[in-house]
Amino acid sequence: MKYLLFCTIIIAASSLALAHPDEKANSKSDRKTKSDSVSYKKDVLPILKANCLPCHTEDQMNPSELYLDTYDNLMAGGKHGKPVVVGKADSSLLIIKLVGKPPFGDRMPLKRKTSLSADTISTLRAWINQGAKRN
Repeated sequence: MKYLLFCTIIIAASSLALAHPDEKANSKSDRKTKSDSVSYKKDVLPILKANCLPCHTEDQMNPSELYLDTYDNLMAGGKHGKPVVVGKADSSLLIIKLVGKPPFGDRMPLKRKTSLSADTISTLRAWINQGAKRN
């Protein structure tokens, strides 16, 4: 019994040590979950402005022709199709290009040395899964 308790404690401590720094800093109540309502204007647009708009505006003439400066441009997509599959975050290029190895091109955001935080990506996923509304 003591051995089982010891193993449980070691596993829990290991998973805390391996957690992403942003995940450790934020409590679970601070993160957006699937049940929280995510707003395009309040939650998504600030993420896009900070991380995507340095390259993805019509003024920048991005080779992908994907412009994220307005909701309409985001939903219209670019050369590689629409970046958002409404209700399906894991099938959306917006998410695919942020995590893992994308099927084409580079991982985004290109000019950033580190990936977006898990909380930020979670917010984008939740918005897409909730219907990617213009709210």
